[in-house]
Amino acid sequence: MSKLFTAPLLVVAGFALSGCLTPYPGVGPDGELPVIARPIDQGVDSTPLARETMPGVAYDPDGCQAWILDDGVEGYTGRRRDPRSGLPICNDIYPPGTVVREYQTPDAGIGDWVPSGAYNPPVGVLREGQCPNGLRQIAPGQVVCR
Repeated sequence: MSKLFTAPLLVVAGFALSGCLTPYPGVGPDGELPVIARPIDQGVDSTPLARETMPGVAYDPDGCQAWILDDGVEGYTGRRRDPRSGLPICNDIYPPGTVVREYQTPDAGIGDWVPSGAYNPPVGVLREGQCPNGLRQIAPGQVVCR
């Protein structure tokens, strides 16, 4: 009985492994590299992202900032860099994992899921005059940066 399963199992395993071992050059028919991202909005809405909203600023585990923008199915992110030096902007104004500003477009269609009971502190609430570069204070006393 075990011989009945051994031969087909070996054939299936051989095919599975051959798929792993086949070299994939990752180039198109004309020798171009594969496209993994495009600098255009391909979302279901007709409004370009640049006109729709400013991206939010997310803090990574190292305390460095990244632009983040969510259009429902599509999402965009990129390291925030100093325009003069080109170095990443890193500071400790917010703890790692914080997202400042609304990053999801108003007509995204698909909202982000937040687990129930998750700790969600007020986004962008700081002491007076502590807004990061590129953000401005919109409420006196308690600073809400947008």
